[in-house]
Amino acid sequence: MANRFNPVELVIFAAVASGFGFSAYRLIHERPAVESGILAPMASNPVSEAQRQPAAIAPLFGHVQFGCKGGEEQAVKASKIRITGPICGLEASGEKAQVVSATVVNAANQFHATVFTDIGAGKFSTDYIPLNAEKNSIRVQFKFKSGKTASHDLVIQKE
Repeated sequence: MANRFNPVELVIFAAVASGFGFSAYRLIHERPAVESGILAPMASNPVSEAQRQPAAIAPLFGHVQFGCKGGEEQAVKASKIRITGPICGLEASGEKAQVVSATVVNAANQFHATVFTDIGAGKFSTDYIPLNAEKNSIRVQFKFKSGKTASHDLVIQKE
């Protein structure tokens, strides 16, 4: 069989090759000129460091120390918080290894936090809990092997 070339394919190939060659030539030999007119307004009105403001001034992450009093209210500016504190009701339950489960739930957005308990130290910590605007009612609950539960509410006011 003889090699046959389709003339349409040859024209398309030649157009693509010449376009690629032209682009490569311009990339190597020409530098794009920056229009001085674009930069002129910035040069005439420079921004000093004293005038600059951060884009977001509210912190994303925060920390709240929890006590076993119940009915506590705290104000934060953060969008997400980590709660730490003592395991409530641990002394009344007897042995320290009696904690069956610990739950922390934000009633404002139904977020169930992951709770990390340190039985030896008698403390707990959560992962970061997203907050809704304004009030967030958070319930901290511990269940013990004896069947007793200790639950306390915490109200976080997001500013």
